[in-house]
Amino acid sequence: MRVLSLAAWMLWTAAARPEIIDRIAVTVDNQPIAESRVLEELRLTAFLNGAKAEITPEAKRAAADRLVEQTLIYREMQLTQYPPPDPAEVERLLEQVAAPFGSQAAFEQALKDYGIGREALMQALERQAAVLRFIDLRFRPEVQVIEPDIRLYYDTVLVPQFQKQNLKPPSYDEAHSQCEEAVISQRVDERVDSWLAEMKKRTRIRYEEEAFQ
Repeated sequence: MRVLSLAAWMLWTAAARPEIIDRIAVTVDNQPIAESRVLEELRLTAFLNGAKAEITPEAKRAAADRLVEQTLIYREMQLTQYPPPDPAEVERLLEQVAAPFGSQAAFEQALKDYGIGREALMQALERQAAVLRFIDLRFRPEVQVIEPDIRLYYDTVLVPQFQKQNLKPPSYDEAHSQCEEAVISQRVDERVDSWLAEMKKRTRIRYEEEAFQ
């Protein structure tokens, strides 16, 4: 049987299915990201944050931005051959997400309410684990903090947090490890943001504005 040409197939599909064909929302170089993928990312993020899924132009644009960044990170992971996350790690993340719902039935109903399939959630958790692992291996070793940085965080961030709640703050020695980790995390975030900004400059990223109206 002769295979239909692409043009003929598209015409046949349009005639056979009156609904709107999924359109491209963003293109990263030559890699398209469909609008349906943006909406899925929006719903997944809302679900994981325990928030309402607001389908607004701003929310769609924010979801698209996250997908662009994920694409850039995944390209770097493939280029440098970073290992994928352990499936057991993804399962642990799933258990953490499901635990607050109290029962499997309530968890499944919440997924249904958000319009999310279990497989889509698993893929999202796998991406999350992969990105966090990449960031930890790629950027964390570059960060070095010194004692004055840790002390500054304790004095200007941790202590005021306790004071606002009328609580006695822990001593500097007691909070040292917590403050050190917080400073490291801040520095890692700064390096990731800087790296992503540079990667975006080197990449042709095109947003199809009609997809965000």
